[in-house]
Amino acid sequence: MTKTIGRRGLLGVLVGLPLAACVGETTPPARRVARFREVRVDTSPFAAKGVSNYAAKVAGRLRLAVAEVFAGRLAPGDGGAPVLVIEVSEVRLASWVGGSSHGLFDRSGGENDDTMVGALVLTSAKGAAIERRRHFASTDAASAGDWRLPDNEDRRLDALCRLYALWAVREFD
Repeated sequence: MTKTIGRRGLLGVLVGLPLAACVGETTPPARRVARFREVRVDTSPFAAKGVSNYAAKVAGRLRLAVAEVFAGRLAPGDGGAPVLVIEVSEVRLASWVGGSSHGLFDRSGGENDDTMVGALVLTSAKGAAIERRRHFASTDAASAGDWRLPDNEDRRLDALCRLYALWAVREFD
């Protein structure tokens, strides 16, 4: 006795294959880390793109945000605690503030979004890389307040750095 696949069976397979591929591409959750010996900021991938002065500014702002967000999770005296390196490879501040982004699931950064892209690198106490994950944060450019004020770009960068740091800490909860 041979069994043939009917139209419904074939349709089910055709619909299910793309969904199965989506499941296969998901990133597993990061390991939970209660304490870090140190959290470092590395903007050298961004600086390598020819914007070393701006990368240094981003590093300074991000260090302030990291110090605030990770304050309760740092254990500098714990030699066995891992070290987290927060890398930044790209920062985009929208040139026009206002309007809306491309949608909830748009990870490319909408035309009105400020975005920061990089990686989180968790290293052991001995310096060996344990885990590397892509890291991304995006916020509406208008969320930092009135664009007419002279410190608008600094406020936007501060807000983006804080969000990038907040998402980094959440990765390890």
